[in-house]
Amino acid sequence: MNNVLDKIDEMLTCATLQGATRSQLENHHEMYKRSMQYLAGNEHKIAFIGNVGAGKTTSVCHLLGLVDKEVPVLSTGSGRTTLCEVHIKKAPEDKIEVLPYTDEEVRDYLYDFSLYLKSNDEDGEQEGFKLSAEIERALRNMLDLKVIRTKVNGKRSAIDHAKIYAEQFTNANELCNEFIQRVNLTSRTQTEFINLDGQEKMTWLRETFKLINSATHKNVGLAKKITLFIPELNVNDETFSITFIDTKGVDQTVNRVDLDQCLTNDKTVSVFCSRFNDAPDQTCSKMVDSAIQAGLKPRLNEESILLVLDRAGEAEDVMDYDEAVGNKEDGRDIKADQVSGELSQKYAVRNFGIEFFDAKQDKPEELLGLLVNKVRTLRIKHEQHLIDINQSVYQIESEIKSQSTSLAMNQVKLTLESWLKKSQACSPTLSEFFIPLIDRISSKGTYAASVRASVNRNGDWHNLDYYQELAVAARRQCVSKIHPLRDELTILIDNMLSQEELKPAYSLLKQLKNTTEIRLDEISQLALAKGRSVYESKVKADSTLWNNMYKEWGQGSGYKGRIAEHSHHWFKVNDYSRFEFDITRVLVEHWERYILEIEKLIGSGLK
Repeated sequence: MNNVLDKIDEMLTCATLQGATRSQLENHHEMYKRSMQYLAGNEHKIAFIGNVGAGKTTSVCHLLGLVDKEVPVLSTGSGRTTLCEVHIKKAPEDKIEVLPYTDEEVRDYLYDFSLYLKSNDEDGEQEGFKLSAEIERALRNMLDLKVIRTKVNGKRSAIDHAKIYAEQFTNANELCNEFIQRVNLTSRTQTEFINLDGQEKMTWLRETFKLINSATHKNVGLAKKITLFIPELNVNDETFSITFIDTKGVDQTVNRVDLDQCLTNDKTVSVFCSRFNDAPDQTCSKMVDSAIQAGLKPRLNEESILLVLDRAGEAEDVMDYDEAVGNKEDGRDIKADQVSGELSQKYAVRNFGIEFFDAKQDKPEELLGLLVNKVRTLRIKHEQHLIDINQSVYQIESEIKSQSTSLAMNQVKLTLESWLKKSQACSPTLSEFFIPLIDRISSKGTYAASVRASVNRNGDWHNLDYYQELAVAARRQCVSKIHPLRDELTILIDNMLSQEELKPAYSLLKQLKNTTEIRLDEISQLALAKGRSVYESKVKADSTLWNNMYKEWGQGSGYKGRIAEHSHHWFKVNDYSRFEFDITRVLVEHWERYILEIEKLIGSGLK
């Protein structure tokens, strides 16, 4: 493939090369290398995203054949059983690796648990201050302080040994210090497990995973990520490898760093999982909306699907006019039309991939093949880029030798001049992008527990991440300014690609389209990164802010409102406009650089 790059380098040495032609070749050189690098990396991901209790973990197990005597290998139940994100990949031997939380992170969790145990719930808000069920269960197992439930004479009772133990201590700090000693993190250092005893593979995987996930293994810390390496994984394409990811169930918000990375990583296929009767549920709808707000709408159909997880009888019970259809396939078709119509109406997303899977009844081969083919299609797209660039380079060489000026090229230039003038007047400025963070803190949908947990960690908490909220808000504002122009350009280019008389300019038009997709994605991601970095270190380091907010807990009703006020005040007194100007300046520079690149590619003389 390097012969194409060599050919471009040779052509660029020509002293008489026209400006637009030189720009096209330089752009081809960069884009060719970009696609080569994409294809050189053969690691891809398929990420399953859904609500807590949606059934995605059970579906992942059945899809990949991770079943031991009809029992899923991954701990499943009625929700909130999977402790953390789980990665599954093909490997030569059965193995499990654990990435544990740091000692500091475990201490934060233990302190949260201590606060909960020592609270008296006088103001009514303490009830909300509680760890997620899966984290609390793991901590109780590490501490060996469980809730024992009994039933005597038909009456149920529970003895909370953690509550009883906590009564020995006067405050949460003392209790937390004792908990840290009790969990004995220095002995919990094992991060790798191999089936050395030759136990039946699926049984070993299930039993070992259960010990890690429940934190009942004495040598393992609190798991932040668990990776399963499995030789028998039913993925046979040898040109690339796939890691399947069972993401942590969504609770309260989809605005999480891990989920955003699933959407923006062009080597990841995202599978939005929803129960049949709820499809598309709120989480799936919000994920689609998040992708659009991130400027990823053109990539949605290529890089994601909506997976409806139905159970026995649900599809058959779908009503058609005045009675149930009584047929699974017909019921699924009707449901697919309803889901498709809702996505089209709400988000103008059309032809979105909608698939169905009943973990207990459906054979997994068809769905698994479809998902693997989605990954293969991503790679084919870059292979086609290489072919297109190769053809374009030789077309350019032919035009240079004949010294011909294409009428089609001039028509492209004339068609895009109006768009260029409009684009030059555009400026991706940012304004008060901290406001969505303030709104999120005080929102009815945000638990006081999440606000308290975030305050306790200087704003760094997955269900209320100050810096992710700022980053996404900055990107959203940037996208709202520049992507209408992208959409307009796409329409112009697609229209010209349909005109036979402009066929000599097809290569250039494809080049403009590909360049626009890449550059605007770069600008959007730059806004995301800058929106976080411009504030993160300064906000985290402001001990006065966090100490003042820390004291607000337990001061009566209105806790979230007080935290919102403190946070809003911080941005006001720290001259937020100065930070916004710094980001805007960088974004404008990149936007102007992109417009100039388009001008050079078409040979425009606009200034």
